[in-house]
Amino acid sequence: MEKKFEELYKQYLSGQISQMDFELLKNKVPLTSDEELWDLMCDDLSTSSESVKMSSESQQRILQNIYANVKEEKRQTRVRRFLRYAAMFVLMLSLVGGSYWWINSLAPSAPVYTYVSVKAGSKRTITLPDGTRVTLNGNSQLCYNVVPQKHREVVLTKGEAFFDVTKDASCPFRVKVNDMQIEVLGTEFNVRYHEDAIETALFSGAVRLTSEALKEDYRLYPGKKSIYKLASHQFKICDNDATTDARWKEGYLAFNSKPLAEVLHEIEDWYGVRIQLRNKKLANDLLTGTFYNESLESVLSSLKMQYKFNYHTDNGTIIIEQMF
Repeated sequence: MEKKFEELYKQYLSGQISQMDFELLKNKVPLTSDEELWDLMCDDLSTSSESVKMSSESQQRILQNIYANVKEEKRQTRVRRFLRYAAMFVLMLSLVGGSYWWINSLAPSAPVYTYVSVKAGSKRTITLPDGTRVTLNGNSQLCYNVVPQKHREVVLTKGEAFFDVTKDASCPFRVKVNDMQIEVLGTEFNVRYHEDAIETALFSGAVRLTSEALKEDYRLYPGKKSIYKLASHQFKICDNDATTDARWKEGYLAFNSKPLAEVLHEIEDWYGVRIQLRNKKLANDLLTGTFYNESLESVLSSLKMQYKFNYHTDNGTIIIEQMF
């Protein structure tokens, strides 16, 4: 997200935004994804001095209730919904003592989800209340509602995550990704959710995969991987790729016959940069290779040698062009 948008947003929250900047903010909202807007608000809550007065559970309940209430306002434009969302956020941070429970009561029956977002260029491991460990790759986001022995649900909204699930035969662990649900009791698996597909690679235990778009349920066993195409609803099971699947956890950036355009997208998430490929002829060229804890400059230099391109940085974006 551009720094300018963050500045405008903070000015709006503080009530110190000019009419000109307010119009600029409204113009930028439609160009910013819902996930980025949500991340920004969650980040503000976690760093707010007022939020220190609230328990973590209360913070998450308030965020969830605001999010649920704003999403229900389908008649409003996206800009108006966002500004109302932000206004409610300001109100929440301005309340002190027990008065914030007024907002907490907006939807008392709504499940409490904890939101976790990892920015591009970073990784993070979290431990859920039941002891399950989840490692998120860069540019990934999930939320979870886990109550040991009662309810265990995670929603992966974007990116990639590796799950080491604590076994509980009486309480299945469910991961929802788009219209697919992955149900387990105790196992290790990796889920990658990208634009057109969901990939689930299993390393131990067993999982059941379901979707209303599929005619039947599927089971995965160790050493197998499923690939679910979102647009066509095609589903297939194949062997895990030992050279690439989940190796990101160990510091490996690995590719096996992957188009260069997709490779560059993964590099963006890995290093937290923006890359523009101007030489479109290279977009579908396939790359097989592995980089281990290498710098961005080292990776780009290797690709430059293989594909014979030039690159430079322009306003924070890496531009890749054809070598003359």
